[in-house]
Amino acid sequence: MIIAGSKGMIIVATIRANTTTTGIVMTRIAKHLRRWLLAALVAVHALPLWAEEVGDLAKQNVTSAPQAELDWMSGGIGDEARDEMRKAAAAYSVHLVFSDREGSYLAGISFTVNRLKGWELYSGVSVGPLLYLKLPPGSYQISAKFDGVWHSKCIRAGTAGDPARVSFVSIGK
Repeated sequence: MIIAGSKGMIIVATIRANTTTTGIVMTRIAKHLRRWLLAALVAVHALPLWAEEVGDLAKQNVTSAPQAELDWMSGGIGDEARDEMRKAAAAYSVHLVFSDREGSYLAGISFTVNRLKGWELYSGVSVGPLLYLKLPPGSYQISAKFDGVWHSKCIRAGTAGDPARVSFVSIGK
């Protein structure tokens, strides 16, 4: 039995031969192994194409589920996603932006929305630098985790036509 492996792919070939046909059998096995190895090489070279598709998925905006307690939209990675977010912005009463001091956008930021009385309304992760929330008019505390620490801001949610605008800026620790 011959076993060959490469990055999660295992090739097994069994050999039945007597001593007179060993050379012929080994030649056949070598040909088969070359074919398998060539196929594995082609598959490995196709991985960047698959990775590019995953990168495109990361550029899509995410919205809350219909049954969620709080309607929100997050994203803005890439020009198309950012334009889509800006078109939908009028429907949301709070607009948040996550960036660093140099103006580079941040993504994957954990956030919470609390009433000022202390109870948590919602928590999640913003997949992109823009996060839009549909909150009824009132006072809230928005917290975001970056630089290894939670940062909080008290806001007064406006209406969809006059949204509260909040920026969280990382100092890059």
